[in-house]
Amino acid sequence: MVALYIILGILLLLFLIMMIRVQVFAQYAEDLTLSVKVLFVKIRLLPQKEKKKPEKKKPEKKKPEEKKPKKEEKKKEKKPSYLSKLKEKKGLSGLISLFTSVAKIAGGMLKSIFSHIVIKKLDVGIALSGEDAASVAVNYGRVCSALYPAVNVISKVMVCRDYNVVVEPVFDPDRPTEVYADVHAYLRVIFVVAAAIKAAVKLLIVRIKL
Repeated sequence: MVALYIILGILLLLFLIMMIRVQVFAQYAEDLTLSVKVLFVKIRLLPQKEKKKPEKKKPEKKKPEEKKPKKEEKKKEKKPSYLSKLKEKKGLSGLISLFTSVAKIAGGMLKSIFSHIVIKKLDVGIALSGEDAASVAVNYGRVCSALYPAVNVISKVMVCRDYNVVVEPVFDPDRPTEVYADVHAYLRVIFVVAAAIKAAVKLLIVRIKL
């Protein structure tokens, strides 16, 4: 009987662990901020904290020497995130194509996992500017025709409790195009484990047939 209680206790513990939520918080406004929260522990993944170098002890001076002019210290520049590089290289169309790719993956091969993701908040805002009214109108049509169908796919595949997507044309050539996104989603560990087991069984069956 004692062994049975121990086995039941272990199974209950494993079940409780699998029911844990893995929460993801992401914000983008020129720079990407990404955090993961498990239970009460929140870990920031991006941007990574810079490690402080240990200060070197200066050797004691034996004789007074003429002070040499100090060289100007080079300021450490922040490394741009992948999204910032993508936007700089390919513009807004690069970010939109990345979003549509995620939507295709969500509705395709990884649908079994994405269908269990709960989106508590999905806010996307784009202030779209251009050189003139005609270019703004053309770009506005391109962005809307790519972005809204992708959001529609994600909202159908995942459990979306609150989402808001706004594309606003700005007829001001001096104002740059601005992109903002705020996402809060979570997934229970049990669904990831179940999907992994399902994939492993399929792979095993294929190998046996070979």
